Parts: sequence; structure tokens; C-alpha cells
Amino acid sequence: MNESVTIRLYAAARSAAGASEISATPGRLNVILEAIAADNPRLMQVLQQCSFLLDGVVLHEKDAQIPANSTVDILPPFAGG
Repeated sequence: MNESVTIRLYAAARSAAGASEISATPGRLNVILEAIAADNPRLMQVLQQCSFLLDGVVLHEKDAQIPANSTVDILPPFAGG
């Protein structure tokens, strides 16, 4: 059974991460974000401007618990949006 979280990155976040998808350990969103950007200051900077979806639903709190087998979409601000 999959005990991870799928992180999908778009636009500037994908560019900064060098990947369109990352697997992460379940936990609080802010902890997951720190983990995926630990060695990447550029990605951390981009993440500070992003919006987040948990299984298609907007996350308003960065300390939200992200359960195993879920998907988080990381959406940087888009031009015109």
C-alpha cells in the first residue's frame, strides 16, 4: 500500500524543482514543503507565493494535515490569473 503523498508542481514551481511530480511523506503541509525545498532556496522562494490544492480542494492553512495516498497540487501565480 502506498504510504506517500504525491506532490504535483506546475509552471515556476516545476521549473525550480526540476520535476513535475515528487513523492513525499504524509504530514503537515508546511513540513512537507520544507522537506521538498530543503536544499533548493529557489524552490522555497517560489513556494512562498503558491496556492495549494489537496485532492482538488483549496488548502487555506499551511499547517493542514496531508494524509497518505493524497495529492497536493502546487500552483504558482499565473499571468492573468
